[in-house]
Amino acid sequence: MDDLRKLVLFRDVVSLGGFTAAARKWGLSHSTVSKHIKTLEQELGARLLERTSRTMRLTAAGEIAFEHSDQIGATYRDMRQRLDTSAAEVTGELRIGSLLHLGRDLLQPAVTSFLRAYPSARITTLLADDPLAFYRNELDLALTVGLPTEGTLIATRLLENRVCLAATPELLEQAGPLQHPDELARYPTVAYTNELARITSWVYTEDGQPRTVTVRPVLSTTDGNALLDAVRSGLGVGYLSAFSAWADLRSGRLVRVLPEFELPPYQPVYLLRAPSEYVPARIEAFREQLESVARELDDPR
Repeated sequence: MDDLRKLVLFRDVVSLGGFTAAARKWGLSHSTVSKHIKTLEQELGARLLERTSRTMRLTAAGEIAFEHSDQIGATYRDMRQRLDTSAAEVTGELRIGSLLHLGRDLLQPAVTSFLRAYPSARITTLLADDPLAFYRNELDLALTVGLPTEGTLIATRLLENRVCLAATPELLEQAGPLQHPDELARYPTVAYTNELARITSWVYTEDGQPRTVTVRPVLSTTDGNALLDAVRSGLGVGYLSAFSAWADLRSGRLVRVLPEFELPPYQPVYLLRAPSEYVPARIEAFREQLESVARELDDPR
């Protein structure tokens, strides 16, 4: 790490209140941050921080270094703002991570409209249902269901994540009508699975109380897109995010099953970005595109 970056890292250690918060922001380990600060102190020939297991305070030399490092960070931020403002259109590259089913239903439509509006921009998308690794993957933005464990990230709620039971009309005609969720235990179903568990306990509300029915799916899949495709193919009833089934429900390709029963929602969909005093115009422009798509994906009821 060069001297300039070490100075900015030192500024973040002080302004964020410690090594742990700075490590999260930079996507580094606590020990790596500590090593860079020690190297900076050796290069400057002065101790910058007095540290114990519980406290941290600036030395006299540290106060001088912090003042200048803060000025360096502000100068860099101002330069980026002037460069971005001087551009006639939104430019530059965005790296965006997303869960698979969010990629198809939410991210890709936003990418298409964004690139049509800003042809000088470039986008790389990383789609996976693996745990989020925002800093390791050098992401500018990420789409997740629920808040991340990387607590320094700034989260914007994009979409309420309502749930619906859905199936093809042909399946319901062939397998017979359903009168109660408990009947799903003996009905063809398809279910989502992940590395921790197969999602076979489906929750519904009856008489104001949450209840569950355990299904025996004919197909379990780790891919939310494949899950929706299986429901579309008539393999079984699916317990789905309503926004992913919205277009099919509107067209009649799929119908709601047992719509009179309330289903607790999944966690909301969030847009994540790293904390920064300066937010590039391309990030703001892409956020606006995502919010526009999210409004169209609201529950069709």
